[in-house]
Amino acid sequence: MRKIICLVLTVICLLALAGCGGGTKNAEAPVQKQAAEKVLRVGIDADYPPFGYYQEVNKTFLGFDVELIQGVARKMGYTKVNFVDLEFNNLLPSLQDGQVDAVISCMTITDERRKMVDFTEPYLISSNVVIGSVDTKATNLEAMKDKRIAAEVGSVHANQAKQYSQNVITCSSAEEALKLVMDKKADFAIVDNHTAGFFITNFYNGKLSVMAELPGDKDKGIGIAVAKGNKELADRLNEGLREYMQTASYLQMKKTYFGKPNA
Repeated sequence: MRKIICLVLTVICLLALAGCGGGTKNAEAPVQKQAAEKVLRVGIDADYPPFGYYQEVNKTFLGFDVELIQGVARKMGYTKVNFVDLEFNNLLPSLQDGQVDAVISCMTITDERRKMVDFTEPYLISSNVVIGSVDTKATNLEAMKDKRIAAEVGSVHANQAKQYSQNVITCSSAEEALKLVMDKKADFAIVDNHTAGFFITNFYNGKLSVMAELPGDKDKGIGIAVAKGNKELADRLNEGLREYMQTASYLQMKKTYFGKPNA
């Protein structure tokens, strides 16, 4: 499955590059050899397509979040982005101990997380959805009561699952959560709606389906996290986001990953 996912993401990335005129990720900002590198260290959970994934064969990070932060970093004057692949639960602590400068990983902005770190303005509005087998007769959220619900550890999904059941199965990734539903080891999974769309379209069409959208955090959106009090970097990231999100490259990339530019 992981090899297939990497292949799908590779094709998506190639389509995004083709729509932007081709070339490499760094083609927009050639760097003089004599100039010192200016590196942005970014924490990412590279196990969450279509936002982030690692292609072992080419030692390359793929995904919407990867392309986004690279484009933003160029607008900010950085010559390179170094990704640090971490488990989702360790991303925010990596900011606190100075291991990375910023974190991007389809991270929902919540009041609880704001106590630990600061966020940029949202770069994407998303929602969380309940996934079940197409054979499930469920028609509303009450169907999850006391059922086995799979969700990624450390995510808002895990907290949401606990509101409906005490039988929550925490997983290392959304991919694992969905596989548990496929294998009948979980009744439902809670994941981001963009991730759900990616997996259902590419792997589980006719097998899994979206049962319902969860209420709660949709309006707060998804943002880039920085260390608490690092207003300077947050402001610069916001400026870079505003600039990059107005480019044709960004609009094409968003359309390629999510199907429509205003997703």
